[in-house]
Amino acid sequence: MDFGGELSIVDPSTIFQIFNMSRLTGELKFIRHDNVASFFFKEGELIYATVDTRSKKIGQFLIEEGHITQQQLDEILHEYLSQDSKQRIGNLLIKHGYLDYDTLVDTIQEQMKEVVYDVLSWQEGRFVFFNNILPSDEDILLDIKLDHLILEGLKRLDETARDEK
Repeated sequence: MDFGGELSIVDPSTIFQIFNMSRLTGELKFIRHDNVASFFFKEGELIYATVDTRSKKIGQFLIEEGHITQQQLDEILHEYLSQDSKQRIGNLLIKHGYLDYDTLVDTIQEQMKEVVYDVLSWQEGRFVFFNNILPSDEDILLDIKLDHLILEGLKRLDETARDEK
């Protein structure tokens, strides 16, 4: 660990902004007792995000957006679980003609944005940073300004708080 701290002292949006303005490259992890989220930065730009639990899987996103059917996903999951090479589910969907590459990219990027939006609400836990660590084997990366993601996430939090009142 090269840098870290408590989320009760510094909130996730501030941490994201620090990494962005400092143009850091590496992996930032947010750790709670029930979940871990990882964010990869390259020269301050967020390029990849993932969360261990409570995240919608790619198949759920694709079904909800109407890109594939449950039957198509079930078929692909069966093939995925029975194969030795473990091709990714998105690649199998493309191979079978159920999905095109651009739709897969858009959906994976949306999935990563949702990870950012979720973590912005975290108020307890820890964060740790590992310098010069980049995601391995990931060819679909985020291509959106971090400040736009933060603003959208904070707007969502405000709307949720307002709706709960």
